[in-house]
Amino acid sequence: MRILACDTSNSACSACLYEDGRILAQSFLSLGLTHSHTFMPMVHDLMKLSGFSYKDLDAFACTVGPGSFTGIRIGVSAVKVMAMASDKAAIPVSSLEALAYPLFGHQDTLVLAAFDARNRRVFSSAYFGGQQVINEDARTADELLRICSDWLRVNHPESKILVCGNAWDSFAATEDQSLLANVSPEYSYREIAPASVAALAYAHAVSNKEVSAAQLYPPQALMPVYRARTSAERMFSDAAVEKSPEQTAEDTKDGKHD
Repeated sequence: MRILACDTSNSACSACLYEDGRILAQSFLSLGLTHSHTFMPMVHDLMKLSGFSYKDLDAFACTVGPGSFTGIRIGVSAVKVMAMASDKAAIPVSSLEALAYPLFGHQDTLVLAAFDARNRRVFSSAYFGGQQVINEDARTADELLRICSDWLRVNHPESKILVCGNAWDSFAATEDQSLLANVSPEYSYREIAPASVAALAYAHAVSNKEVSAAQLYPPQALMPVYRARTSAERMFSDAAVEKSPEQTAEDTKDGKHD
């Protein structure tokens, strides 16, 4: 199976052409430019230089979040269109799982994947032995470290916590410094490796021998996973809270609400 796997969920964008466990070609860009300008030209160049065409692909894949809302939308939209045009599968991959994937082989280690989510929060999840043990969510660093410490105390009290991603400053500034006693950063894995997205997508695609990847992952089902409200949603919610009950009733009477 030949897969084009992509990531636009954070500051870098990348793509990997992958076939049955082997990397055929990959590109990684972190230029400080918007993905709307860099992503598709990078993908087209990768395909051209690899010697393959889009019709040679069996499936597409991309990270669906959590991460940058705009970046996720760009990647998901582009991959969905390419997959629909080719009538191929579009496989969703968690950006946090892809970030943590290279560290799954660490023994006696809780691998904590975390991206900056702003507003003193981090998008995060944690893995032990390659299995997710703490679900994806947007949390404060203190809250997350307490959850991780509690999980280790119950399940693997002698193990350590290894943090990957771009959110270490949030952990270093945590209010309760005692929570960092067993925690260390892994600076080599601040960004998602495109080969990790490809490897996870391939594993998903071949997980069910009875059903094809196209049936398991139809392109129209590919959707972003935000794990937090967008700024527009927060502004709308705050505006609704600020309105008095009388004003809300008046708006409804005037037909301003559906």
